Amino acid sequence: MPMKLSIIATDPQPSAPGAPDAPAASGADSAYFALPGADRPVSPPVAAVIAALEADIILGRILPRGRLIEDHLMEDYGCKRHVVRAALDELERLGVVVKPRHRGAELRRFDAGEIARLYDMREVLHRAAVRRMGTVPADGLAVVERWRHCHAEAATGGDVVAVHRTNMMFHQALFSLCGNPFIANAIRLHDWLSFPIRAYGVADAEALGQACDEHTEMMRLLRDGRLDLLEELAVAHMLRARRIYEAKFVTASVRRTG
Repeated sequence: MPMKLSIIATDPQPSAPGAPDAPAASGADSAYFALPGADRPVSPPVAAVIAALEADIILGRILPRGRLIEDHLMEDYGCKRHVVRAALDELERLGVVVKPRHRGAELRRFDAGEIARLYDMREVLHRAAVRRMGTVPADGLAVVERWRHCHAEAATGGDVVAVHRTNMMFHQALFSLCGNPFIANAIRLHDWLSFPIRAYGVADAEALGQACDEHTEMMRLLRDGRLDLLEELAVAHMLRARRIYEAKFVTASVRRTG
């Protein structure tokens, strides 16, 4: 039976000042989402399969190094082989899926060293973006606030794909304020690359609540011009999901093999 999941539109428009509409939600028949890199839209069926895989990763149905077998995915999501293959190709391009020789596609698993290096790079990028923000115009603040509101709303709704996508859009709007599209796009690409780690912060209720609170604090610091504190929070904000992932797949692995 096909899985129906929402796909988040790229630019929610407010119906009244300070009151954004919820992002457009649709199922597999009208899914549309532009992925980073070439910023090209993927077809509705492919976008729906990507969303379905996203949900299964967030909910722990697909684990790191879990094999992504085309026949199984075709049956689970009710779609054709070329659609599944295109979705896996997109996720491989983003670094979420890897294809080791003789194994086929599987969800990427990070070891301790890879996590350290990845998060070191993410910290460099986040600090670089905040340090370049300067005085933020009112319209820029409004866009970030709209996505903060959308994410907070999604967090109460149970649609994990909506939570994940609105979170990414909040951060994209925030870091785009740096005025350097190369830095902003690099952050966006690393958001996707780290998705197998970050997913565990979406499904964890306490981590999600903390994320919402920190988004609110980021907005306050942005309005107050406290970029020094915003920079530190932008780095600390990444750690909760990382710690959850490390406890599940790094520390636990060491205990099993020790």
